[in-house]
Amino acid sequence: MKINNIITRDNPFYVKSPDFIIMDNVISEAYQDWLIDCIKNEDLMWHRKDHAITEMLPDDPRNGFCNFHYLYEIDKGGELSQLCNAFMPLALEFRTKLKCECLLRMRVNCVPSYPTQQIQLPHVDSYVKGAWNVIYYIDNSNGDTVIYNERTQDPNRYMEMAKADKFTEMTRITPKKGRAVAFKGDLFHASTLPIKTWRPVLNINLSEQVPVNPHFLGEKAELTRPEITQILFKHNDFKFNQIFENTI
Repeated sequence: MKINNIITRDNPFYVKSPDFIIMDNVISEAYQDWLIDCIKNEDLMWHRKDHAITEMLPDDPRNGFCNFHYLYEIDKGGELSQLCNAFMPLALEFRTKLKCECLLRMRVNCVPSYPTQQIQLPHVDSYVKGAWNVIYYIDNSNGDTVIYNERTQDPNRYMEMAKADKFTEMTRITPKKGRAVAFKGDLFHASTLPIKTWRPVLNINLSEQVPVNPHFLGEKAELTRPEITQILFKHNDFKFNQIFENTI
């Protein structure tokens, strides 16, 4: 059964499906407009990837182009952009609502307009237990996010399922300025190419607890989702360092 949970800033954050939550107007309209202005800055640096999902399936036409602006990634030195603090209030908002203690990754993804729509390659973002993915739609667009029923936390199983390509749709979300969707991190999902408009989103990955073993992703994750990182909120840095030292 599909559950469509639309939650606004004026409603309590208590109605949710076991797997996903959809929130409208999660931040004020003034904040929404300001974030759009931030990413439209002509001096903003973007990193292009021709195979945005994985380097392991370069010939799959759904594994296409995307621009990334990296905000915070611990394996690349922590804060990577002056815009990091501009988006951090959003991450903290979801940290509270989802009861997550660990920020795994935060970046802006931007896909340009395409002549035809195509659903991209289904994938998972991490293999961390208790993980959540959050997609905040920075502007209106027409490229839906599709969430599937299939899931995995096994890197090897991920590749098998991606190649088998037998996915069933759980729900889909149309991008709308100020809207966000949070869903369980082990669920396969995919974006859709937009027509006649751009598709800018903020992608946040969190987990309910600090991963016990930060090396869990390790080499296998590099083979499948090389972008996966273990990123914490600043006030958890000391706790992370203790855990990291205990696992070397």
